[in-house]
Amino acid sequence: MMEGVPTRTDPVERRERSGRAAPMSRDDRRDALVDVFVELAHREGRKPTTSEIAQEAGVAEGTIFRVFATKEALEREAVQAAFCPAPVRRRITSIDPEGSLRERLVDFTRIMQARFTEVFGLMAALGLTEPPNRGPHLACYEAGRHLRSELGHDDQHDDDHAAAHQPLLDSIHALLVHDEDHLVVPAADLVHRLRLLTFSGSHPGIADGQVLSPEEIVDTVLFGLVCRPRTAESGLGIAELYEQLGGDPRGLATPLPDRTAYARDRRPS
Repeated sequence: MMEGVPTRTDPVERRERSGRAAPMSRDDRRDALVDVFVELAHREGRKPTTSEIAQEAGVAEGTIFRVFATKEALEREAVQAAFCPAPVRRRITSIDPEGSLRERLVDFTRIMQARFTEVFGLMAALGLTEPPNRGPHLACYEAGRHLRSELGHDDQHDDDHAAAHQPLLDSIHALLVHDEDHLVVPAADLVHRLRLLTFSGSHPGIADGQVLSPEEIVDTVLFGLVCRPRTAESGLGIAELYEQLGGDPRGLATPLPDRTAYARDRRPS
């Protein structure tokens, strides 16, 4: 029986009964080592050594340098793969378009929060102060995963940055294509504000350790946090409007008599 072709989710080495590693193509081995690098960086919170990478991958340390000229070359490729937006777009396009506006936005926010959390951790581990130049990813969108660039690593792709992200932005805006009538701002503005709050509300340092849930983020943007007249201009009560946009009216909090005490209780001890 022929052995299956290794994939990015397979272990780096498929070992035969003799204990020797089954052959892997150069590209498969590079992909697998990239995966190991990223996994170790997340787990250890720092750049892994080549010795650690080799041990985790189950290969000799010299094997790394047969497919990567230097450790820095491996790190650069790992960063390109980790910051590729294609997997995020794939998850966004899988959101149920029949869900309510609130449900779709909560699903979107959950995806973006997971992405931001992953990025925050990797940047801290690698000592990055800003996301790297992501390079060309147009082909990655069609594949739904990162495809290695054959153009080398430099800054030649900066001019293509906007074009490379357009498919991702299009998929986000498609979530709201039929909801403009419910909004007082353009859909693009809603997405922009939602992404900003998701970014800041998902970073433990910015949020003072009180990370917001996807539901809290969406409800803040859609409904706000101030007490309002019980009847909206549309003639709908606040509860009816909340329900129309996909919220559960039972979740509407009754105004507390002592707002000062409420704020005090929310402060970390």
